[in-house]
Parts: sequence; structure tokens; C-alpha cells
Amino acid sequence: MNDSESTHTKELKEDNPFVYHHTKSFAQILHGLKSSLVLSTYQTGKVVMFSPKSEEQMIQLPRNFRKPLGVATYDKHLAIACYNEVVLTHRSQNAAKSYPKKPGVYDAIYLPRSSHYTGAVDTHDISYGKGGLWAVITQFSCIAQLDPRFSFLPKWKPHFISEIAPGDRCHLNGMTLKDGLPKYVTALGKTDNPGGWRDSKLNGGILMDVDSNEILLNNLAMPHSPRLVGDDIYYLQSAVGELWKYHIPSKSNERICEVPGFARGMSFHQNFLFVGLSKIREDSKDFGKMPIASKNPIAGVAIVNLRTKEVQAILEYKNAVKELYDVHVLPGIIRPNILNTFDDLHARAIITPKKIFWQEEPKEKGNSVSSQSESLKTPIDDSK
Repeated sequence: MNDSESTHTKELKEDNPFVYHHTKSFAQILHGLKSSLVLSTYQTGKVVMFSPKSEEQMIQLPRNFRKPLGVATYDKHLAIACYNEVVLTHRSQNAAKSYPKKPGVYDAIYLPRSSHYTGAVDTHDISYGKGGLWAVITQFSCIAQLDPRFSFLPKWKPHFISEIAPGDRCHLNGMTLKDGLPKYVTALGKTDNPGGWRDSKLNGGILMDVDSNEILLNNLAMPHSPRLVGDDIYYLQSAVGELWKYHIPSKSNERICEVPGFARGMSFHQNFLFVGLSKIREDSKDFGKMPIASKNPIAGVAIVNLRTKEVQAILEYKNAVKELYDVHVLPGIIRPNILNTFDDLHARAIITPKKIFWQEEPKEKGNSVSSQSESLKTPIDDSK
């Protein structure tokens, strides 16, 4: 499945582990926005690109990544928080046009450029801002930046956390930035004991202001994915499958709508919120106690129209995919591709500030760099 694609048609085999169904409006909305989606599903170890083939059909491209959670995008950059590293990729239109496996098919390709090894610190939300990439380091209950000298460089912790130490004390998970700096976060509890948040995880969640250390909201049902839109913080109460809005000036809290799953992962674009949906973990007794568990939750994506405050479109996975973590819109990208580092294909792309080359696949193992360089294809301008 490392380089596979599938289009949602009647001919799609039902034994395909990535079978999905979607409402017609789902493809229509993405097609109208001239945009695609990138999803992370750590449960299956995949990052998935979803593209509108037409106003009726979608195309998906899943890639292997090791336990992907948070996804961040900025300009041509796309970062993925994985099991013990953050993979940093960069987009090239011209590399996509000359992609050797399917030349002329993609309008953008994200190529791995580097990886920052954090160790297994359970990185959740990540976001590009001032000074580079910001990350929620859940195992150490803090917000940090990537620094080549360290696994991570702590920048902030909730006032009730006594020290930067392992133990996942409050399950800090969600983050949104303002003016390039972390501003609001979500956590599943406000305890200082390792794993202490688990005692009240179904209704002990908080929304918090990073600058003032003020807790804006208490007793939330497993909050995730805060997103700042104007003067509003949209966030998800996962345990009840609901989208909520906190209006900052008035300090008012409003329920927007219900979504058909354990809601986690959210992206805003042109009055639409794209919300990730997950099923309930079958091996967890506590998860079975959540209100959403009795509502037959699905795994996939819901599109919420903020004008009508209703779910306007649904994409649902039918079998293998049960849990999503993050969802991001890729504006203006109609057919994206992304490569991982599980094989050598990504390393065959040689990119300089002005030119790009694709090496031909070596005929024999052990070819030297000099002999491989002779097989470089004609370079093309990479000004895009």
C-alpha cells in the first residue's frame, strides 16, 4: 500500500482495507474549494491524502508513517509528528510533474527533507509559528519548540504542573496559535500526578489561555483541537461528539452542532470546519462509558458549514481505519502526493534552489554515488 491509490467507485473491491463512502456534497465542497485534505491515522500508521477527482468522486493516497499524530502546514512546508520523531517535508510542483512512477499526474509532491528525533514523547498537536515549529509534548505536559541540540526545547507548561518530567500528568493535547505564538490549549485534566487526568477524563477537561495561565473552561468532555478563528475558539468535546465555540470578548460558550463520531482533528477553510471522526476503542472500558459510544460513532471526516451550523458532508471509512488524529486542508492543491522514508524513492529526488533531478532506479544494489549520478535525468527548473 506504499504507493497505492483508490477512487471511490462501485468497482472498488470490498476487501480493500481503505474502503470509504462519502456523500456527494463532500466531493462537491472540496472540488469547489480547489483543495485537498491530509489526514493522520496513527491506528493504521498512515498519512492519507484525499483529493476531489470531480464533483462526485474522491481519490485517496495512503502512505506509511510510524504512528502519525499532529500535522502542521505552512506555505510549502508540511510536518508530521510521529512515534519518536517529527518528519519535515517540503512541497515541489515540478518534482510532482516529473515524478517517475506517475509523471504528469500530481500537481504537488511533499518530499521528506529532514527529521527531528524527539524520542517517544507522545507529541500531539504541532503548528508552524514564530521561531519554527511548536509542539505539544504530551508525555512531558508542556509546549516546546524543536531545537537541534535537544529532543525538544520546553517553552511553557500549565501553572499546575510542577516540573518538566515524564508521566503525562494532564494529557495536554491541543494547541492553537495567535500572531505566531501558542495562545490556547486543551488538556484532559488539571492534575500534577503522573496519569492523574485519567481519574476524571470523561468530564475533567479544560480550555486554557497560555499567556495568562487562566483556565477559561472547566469540566469539558475530553476536549481536543482548539482552533482560533477571529474572536472565537472552536474546539471539540470528543466524548460527546460535539463542536463548540468559545467567544473570547464575551467569555460565552456555545454548542454549534453534533458530529457522528469521537471528534478529534480540525481544520478551518472558507467558512467550513473539517472535523476528524473516530470510532470507540473496543478494548477500553472507559471509552465505552462515553456518551458518544451509544450513538454508533463512525471513522472519517465531517464538514461543518459555519453559516448553517450543521454538518453538510460526511466521508466514512468502512473497515480498517477506526481512529483519526488530525485533519488539514491543503488550499489550492488538487492532486497531492507525499513520500515517506520507508524505501529509497524519496532519495532519488535531488533538489537544488534552481534545478531538480530524479535519479533512475539502480539496476543493481550497491551502485556508487558517482555511477548513480550519471543516470540523472534532464534537470528542470524548480522555481515553483
